[in-house]
Amino acid sequence: MNLEQFRYIKEVANCHSISRAAKQLYLTQPTISNAIHNFEEEVGYKIFQRSNQGVALTEEGEKLMASIDLILNEVEVIRNFNSTNNYITGDVYVDASSTICSTIMPQVIIACKQAYPGINVYVKETFTDKSITDLLAGLSTISITSYVGMDQLQSLQRNLSARNFVAEQLLTEKFVLYVGKDCPLSSETAVKLEEAYAYPWIILQENSYEENCVIMGDDEMCPNSIIAFQDKDSVKQAISVNLGVAVLPSSFAGENDPYVTAGLIHRIALTDVELDTMHVLMTPKKRKFTTVEKCFLEELHKFYQNLAE
Repeated sequence: MNLEQFRYIKEVANCHSISRAAKQLYLTQPTISNAIHNFEEEVGYKIFQRSNQGVALTEEGEKLMASIDLILNEVEVIRNFNSTNNYITGDVYVDASSTICSTIMPQVIIACKQAYPGINVYVKETFTDKSITDLLAGLSTISITSYVGMDQLQSLQRNLSARNFVAEQLLTEKFVLYVGKDCPLSSETAVKLEEAYAYPWIILQENSYEENCVIMGDDEMCPNSIIAFQDKDSVKQAISVNLGVAVLPSSFAGENDPYVTAGLIHRIALTDVELDTMHVLMTPKKRKFTTVEKCFLEELHKFYQNLAE
Protein backbone atom coordinates (compact mmCIF):
# COMPACT_ATOMS: atom_id res chain seq x y z
CA MET A 1 0.00 0.00 0.00
CA ASN A 2 1.10 3.59 -0.60
CA LEU A 3 0.08 7.22 -0.13
CA GLU A 4 -1.31 7.52 -3.66
CA GLN A 5 -3.79 4.73 -2.94
CA PHE A 6 -4.82 6.54 0.24
CA ARG A 7 -5.45 9.75 -1.71
CA TYR A 8 -7.45 7.91 -4.37
CA ILE A 9 -9.58 6.18 -1.74
CA LYS A 10 -10.26 9.45 0.06
CA GLU A 11 -11.28 11.23 -3.15
CA VAL A 12 -13.62 8.40 -4.19
CA ALA A 13 -15.19 8.48 -0.72
CA ASN A 14 -15.70 12.25 -1.01
CA CYS A 15 -17.12 12.10 -4.55
CA HIS A 16 -19.12 8.86 -4.14
CA SER A 17 -17.95 8.06 -7.66
CA ILE A 18 -14.79 6.67 -9.23
CA SER A 19 -15.29 8.64 -12.46
CA ARG A 20 -15.81 11.92 -10.59
CA ALA A 21 -12.77 11.25 -8.41
CA ALA A 22 -10.72 10.58 -11.54
CA LYS A 23 -11.77 13.95 -13.00
CA GLN A 24 -11.01 15.70 -9.74
CA LEU A 25 -7.54 14.11 -9.60
CA TYR A 26 -6.92 14.56 -13.34
CA LEU A 27 -6.43 10.80 -13.76
CA THR A 28 -8.13 8.08 -15.80
CA GLN A 29 -10.89 5.96 -14.30
CA PRO A 30 -8.97 2.68 -14.80
CA THR A 31 -6.04 4.14 -12.84
CA ILE A 32 -8.26 4.75 -9.81
CA SER A 33 -10.11 1.42 -10.18
CA ASN A 34 -6.92 -0.60 -10.44
CA ALA A 35 -5.36 1.14 -7.44
CA ILE A 36 -8.42 0.40 -5.30
CA HIS A 37 -8.62 -3.21 -6.53
CA ASN A 38 -4.93 -3.78 -5.69
CA PHE A 39 -5.44 -2.27 -2.25
CA GLU A 40 -8.46 -4.48 -1.54
CA GLU A 41 -6.46 -7.52 -2.67
CA GLU A 42 -3.65 -6.59 -0.31
CA VAL A 43 -5.79 -5.99 2.81
CA GLY A 44 -8.22 -8.82 2.08
CA TYR A 45 -11.52 -6.97 2.37
CA LYS A 46 -13.75 -4.67 0.31
CA ILE A 47 -13.64 -0.96 1.11
CA PHE A 48 -16.29 0.20 -1.37
CA GLN A 49 -19.67 -1.15 -2.37
CA ARG A 50 -21.13 -0.17 -5.72
CA SER A 51 -24.79 0.44 -6.57
CA ASN A 52 -26.97 2.45 -8.95
CA GLN A 53 -26.64 5.38 -6.53
CA GLY A 54 -22.86 5.40 -6.81
CA VAL A 55 -19.99 4.21 -4.63
CA ALA A 56 -20.15 4.07 -0.83
CA LEU A 57 -17.77 2.91 1.88
CA THR A 58 -18.35 -0.48 3.44
CA GLU A 59 -18.29 -0.83 7.22
CA GLU A 60 -14.62 -1.80 6.98
CA GLY A 61 -14.06 1.10 4.62
CA GLU A 62 -15.51 3.57 7.13
CA LYS A 63 -13.02 2.36 9.76
CA LEU A 64 -10.20 2.51 7.23
CA MET A 65 -11.05 6.13 6.29
CA ALA A 66 -10.46 7.27 9.86
CA SER A 67 -6.91 5.91 9.66
CA ILE A 68 -6.35 7.29 6.15
CA ASP A 69 -7.39 10.78 7.27
CA LEU A 70 -4.92 10.61 10.14
CA ILE A 71 -2.12 9.43 7.86
CA LEU A 72 -2.72 12.08 5.18
CA ASN A 73 -2.99 14.83 7.79
CA GLU A 74 0.33 13.72 9.30
CA VAL A 75 1.89 13.74 5.83
CA GLU A 76 0.81 17.38 5.44
CA VAL A 77 2.34 18.20 8.81
CA ILE A 78 5.62 16.53 7.82
CA ARG A 79 5.72 18.36 4.49
CA ASN A 80 5.28 21.70 6.24
CA PHE A 81 7.28 20.75 9.33
CA ASN A 82 9.37 23.90 9.45
CA SER A 83 6.11 25.91 9.72
CA THR A 84 7.32 28.66 7.40
CA ASN A 85 5.06 29.87 4.61
CA ASN A 86 7.87 29.59 2.05
CA TYR A 87 7.82 25.80 2.32
CA ILE A 88 4.07 25.28 2.00
CA THR A 89 3.68 24.13 -1.58
CA GLY A 90 0.91 22.71 -3.71
CA ASP A 91 -1.97 23.50 -6.04
CA VAL A 92 -5.51 24.62 -5.30
CA TYR A 93 -8.36 24.57 -7.84
CA VAL A 94 -11.18 27.11 -7.64
CA ASP A 95 -14.36 27.74 -9.65
CA ALA A 96 -15.49 31.36 -9.86
CA SER A 97 -18.19 33.30 -11.68
CA SER A 98 -17.17 35.65 -14.48
CA THR A 99 -17.40 38.90 -12.51
CA ILE A 100 -15.56 37.50 -9.50
CA CYS A 101 -12.91 36.03 -11.82
CA SER A 102 -12.01 39.43 -13.21
CA THR A 103 -12.53 41.66 -10.15
CA ILE A 104 -11.83 39.63 -7.03
CA MET A 105 -9.70 36.60 -7.88
CA PRO A 106 -6.64 38.43 -9.27
CA GLN A 107 -6.29 40.30 -5.98
CA VAL A 108 -6.86 37.16 -3.90
CA ILE A 109 -4.25 35.26 -5.94
CA ILE A 110 -1.72 38.07 -5.43
CA ALA A 111 -2.36 38.08 -1.66
CA CYS A 112 -2.10 34.29 -1.51
CA LYS A 113 1.13 34.29 -3.51
CA GLN A 114 2.67 36.92 -1.24
CA ALA A 115 1.76 34.94 1.88
CA TYR A 116 2.51 31.50 0.43
CA PRO A 117 4.94 31.69 -2.53
CA GLY A 118 4.81 27.92 -3.06
CA ILE A 119 1.04 27.76 -3.59
CA ASN A 120 -0.37 27.86 -7.13
CA VAL A 121 -4.02 28.87 -7.57
CA TYR A 122 -5.86 27.66 -10.69
CA VAL A 123 -9.17 29.38 -11.37
CA LYS A 124 -11.86 28.11 -13.75
CA GLU A 125 -14.39 30.69 -14.90
CA THR A 126 -17.94 29.37 -14.89
CA PHE A 127 -21.57 30.47 -14.63
CA THR A 128 -23.34 30.34 -11.28
CA ASP A 129 -25.69 27.49 -12.24
CA LYS A 130 -22.80 25.46 -13.67
CA SER A 131 -20.66 25.98 -10.56
CA ILE A 132 -23.47 24.62 -8.36
CA THR A 133 -23.95 21.62 -10.66
CA ASP A 134 -20.22 20.83 -10.65
CA LEU A 135 -20.05 21.18 -6.89
CA LEU A 136 -22.93 18.76 -6.34
CA ALA A 137 -21.42 16.35 -8.87
CA GLY A 138 -18.11 16.30 -7.03
CA LEU A 139 -16.26 17.99 -9.92
CA SER A 140 -15.20 20.95 -7.77
CA THR A 141 -14.67 21.59 -4.06
CA ILE A 142 -14.19 25.36 -3.78
CA SER A 143 -16.58 27.58 -5.72
CA ILE A 144 -17.09 31.35 -5.42
CA THR A 145 -20.07 32.95 -7.07
CA SER A 146 -22.58 35.76 -6.66
CA TYR A 147 -26.25 35.48 -5.82
CA VAL A 148 -28.96 38.10 -6.16
CA GLY A 149 -31.43 38.73 -3.33
CA MET A 150 -31.42 37.43 0.23
CA ASP A 151 -34.41 35.17 -0.40
CA GLN A 152 -32.56 33.51 -3.28
CA LEU A 153 -29.45 33.05 -1.15
CA GLN A 154 -31.35 31.55 1.78
CA SER A 155 -33.05 29.11 -0.59
CA LEU A 156 -29.64 28.12 -1.97
CA GLN A 157 -28.26 27.63 1.55
CA ARG A 158 -31.16 25.36 2.52
CA ASN A 159 -30.87 23.27 -0.63
CA LEU A 160 -27.11 22.86 -0.35
CA SER A 161 -27.22 22.13 3.39
CA ALA A 162 -29.65 19.27 2.75
CA ARG A 163 -26.99 17.73 0.51
CA ASN A 164 -24.07 18.33 2.91
CA PHE A 165 -22.73 21.50 1.30
CA VAL A 166 -22.21 24.97 2.75
CA ALA A 167 -22.96 28.34 1.12
CA GLU A 168 -21.13 31.00 3.12
CA GLN A 169 -21.93 34.67 2.52
CA LEU A 170 -18.67 36.58 2.05
CA LEU A 171 -19.83 40.05 1.05
CA THR A 172 -22.96 42.08 0.36
CA GLU A 173 -22.90 44.88 -2.20
CA LYS A 174 -25.37 47.30 -3.77
CA PHE A 175 -26.51 47.60 -7.35
CA VAL A 176 -25.67 50.71 -9.36
CA LEU A 177 -26.66 51.99 -12.80
CA TYR A 178 -23.95 51.99 -15.47
CA VAL A 179 -24.35 54.37 -18.44
CA GLY A 180 -22.16 55.58 -21.29
CA LYS A 181 -20.66 59.07 -21.33
CA ASP A 182 -23.14 60.19 -24.01
CA CYS A 183 -26.23 58.92 -22.18
CA PRO A 184 -28.53 61.76 -20.96
CA LEU A 185 -28.36 60.25 -17.46
CA SER A 186 -24.56 60.46 -17.31
CA SER A 187 -24.66 63.89 -15.60
CA GLU A 188 -26.82 62.57 -12.74
CA THR A 189 -25.40 61.39 -9.42
CA ALA A 190 -28.49 59.38 -8.41
CA VAL A 191 -31.67 58.28 -10.20
CA LYS A 192 -34.73 56.11 -9.65
CA LEU A 193 -34.88 52.73 -11.34
CA GLU A 194 -37.86 53.74 -13.48
CA GLU A 195 -35.71 56.38 -15.20
CA ALA A 196 -33.50 53.58 -16.53
CA TYR A 197 -36.52 51.85 -18.11
CA ALA A 198 -36.53 54.49 -20.88
CA TYR A 199 -33.34 52.96 -22.29
CA PRO A 200 -32.38 49.54 -23.63
CA TRP A 201 -31.03 47.31 -20.87
CA ILE A 202 -27.82 45.35 -21.21
CA ILE A 203 -27.71 42.18 -19.13
CA LEU A 204 -25.02 39.66 -18.31
CA GLN A 205 -26.01 36.11 -19.17
CA GLU A 206 -23.85 34.66 -16.39
CA ASN A 207 -26.81 35.53 -14.16
CA SER A 208 -29.66 33.03 -14.28
CA TYR A 209 -33.00 33.96 -15.85
CA GLU A 210 -34.53 34.29 -12.38
CA GLU A 211 -31.72 36.58 -11.20
CA ASN A 212 -32.09 38.87 -14.20
CA CYS A 213 -35.84 39.05 -13.55
CA VAL A 214 -35.15 40.05 -9.94
CA ILE A 215 -32.65 42.70 -11.05
CA MET A 216 -35.08 44.20 -13.59
CA GLY A 217 -37.85 44.39 -11.01
CA ASP A 218 -41.29 42.88 -10.55
CA ASP A 219 -43.43 45.96 -11.19
CA GLU A 220 -45.42 46.67 -14.32
CA MET A 221 -42.66 48.74 -15.90
CA CYS A 222 -39.92 47.07 -17.90
CA PRO A 223 -37.04 48.07 -20.20
CA ASN A 224 -37.98 48.99 -23.75
CA SER A 225 -35.56 46.32 -25.02
CA ILE A 226 -32.95 43.93 -23.67
CA ILE A 227 -29.48 43.14 -25.04
CA ALA A 228 -27.68 40.12 -23.54
CA PHE A 229 -23.95 39.33 -23.53
CA GLN A 230 -22.06 36.36 -22.14
CA ASP A 231 -19.00 38.22 -20.85
CA LYS A 232 -18.51 41.40 -18.87
CA ASP A 233 -16.06 43.03 -21.31
CA SER A 234 -18.72 42.96 -24.03
CA VAL A 235 -21.19 44.50 -21.59
CA LYS A 236 -18.74 47.32 -20.77
CA GLN A 237 -18.06 47.95 -24.44
CA ALA A 238 -21.78 48.10 -25.22
CA ILE A 239 -22.41 50.55 -22.38
CA SER A 240 -19.48 52.75 -23.39
CA VAL A 241 -20.82 53.17 -26.97
CA ASN A 242 -24.29 53.97 -25.59
CA LEU A 243 -26.10 50.84 -26.78
CA GLY A 244 -27.94 50.79 -23.48
CA VAL A 245 -27.66 50.95 -19.69
CA ALA A 246 -27.02 48.22 -17.13
CA VAL A 247 -28.01 47.60 -13.52
CA LEU A 248 -25.23 45.53 -12.00
CA PRO A 249 -23.31 45.18 -8.71
CA SER A 250 -20.90 47.95 -7.73
CA SER A 251 -17.92 45.59 -8.17
CA PHE A 252 -18.79 45.02 -11.85
CA ALA A 253 -16.83 48.15 -12.79
CA GLY A 254 -15.26 49.77 -9.76
CA GLU A 255 -13.83 53.26 -9.49
CA ASN A 256 -10.44 52.00 -10.72
CA ASP A 257 -11.88 50.19 -13.75
CA PRO A 258 -10.26 51.47 -17.01
CA TYR A 259 -13.66 52.25 -18.57
CA VAL A 260 -14.62 54.29 -15.48
CA THR A 261 -11.31 56.13 -15.06
CA ALA A 262 -11.34 57.01 -18.78
CA GLY A 263 -14.82 58.47 -18.41
CA LEU A 264 -16.35 56.05 -20.92
CA ILE A 265 -18.71 54.58 -18.27
CA HIS A 266 -20.44 56.48 -15.47
CA ARG A 267 -21.62 54.87 -12.23
CA ILE A 268 -24.90 56.27 -10.88
CA ALA A 269 -26.53 55.46 -7.54
CA LEU A 270 -30.05 54.00 -7.52
CA THR A 271 -32.17 55.67 -4.87
CA ASP A 272 -35.07 53.21 -4.77
CA VAL A 273 -33.37 49.81 -5.09
CA GLU A 274 -33.01 47.82 -1.88
CA LEU A 275 -31.81 44.73 -3.72
CA ASP A 276 -28.36 43.37 -2.83
CA THR A 277 -26.03 40.86 -4.42
CA MET A 278 -23.99 38.51 -2.28
CA HIS A 279 -20.61 36.92 -2.91
CA VAL A 280 -20.91 33.30 -1.81
CA LEU A 281 -18.32 30.61 -1.04
CA MET A 282 -19.64 27.08 -1.64
CA THR A 283 -17.82 24.03 -0.27
CA PRO A 284 -18.62 20.46 0.84
CA LYS A 285 -19.68 20.46 4.49
CA LYS A 286 -17.69 17.40 5.59
CA ARG A 287 -14.61 17.77 3.42
CA LYS A 288 -11.28 17.86 5.25
CA PHE A 289 -9.32 20.47 3.33
CA THR A 290 -5.64 20.06 2.59
CA THR A 291 -3.13 22.48 4.11
CA VAL A 292 -2.86 24.27 0.76
CA GLU A 293 -6.64 24.66 0.48
CA LYS A 294 -6.81 25.93 4.06
CA CYS A 295 -4.14 28.54 3.31
CA PHE A 296 -6.02 29.73 0.23
CA LEU A 297 -9.33 29.94 2.11
CA GLU A 298 -7.60 31.88 4.89
CA GLU A 299 -6.35 34.48 2.41
CA LEU A 300 -9.75 34.58 0.69
CA HIS A 301 -11.49 35.37 3.99
CA LYS A 302 -8.86 37.99 4.87
CA PHE A 303 -9.40 39.72 1.54
CA TYR A 304 -13.17 39.84 1.92
CA GLN A 305 -12.88 41.07 5.51
CA ASN A 306 -10.67 43.95 4.35
CA LEU A 307 -13.02 44.65 1.45
CA ALA A 308 -16.02 44.82 3.78
CA GLU A 309 -14.20 47.19 6.10
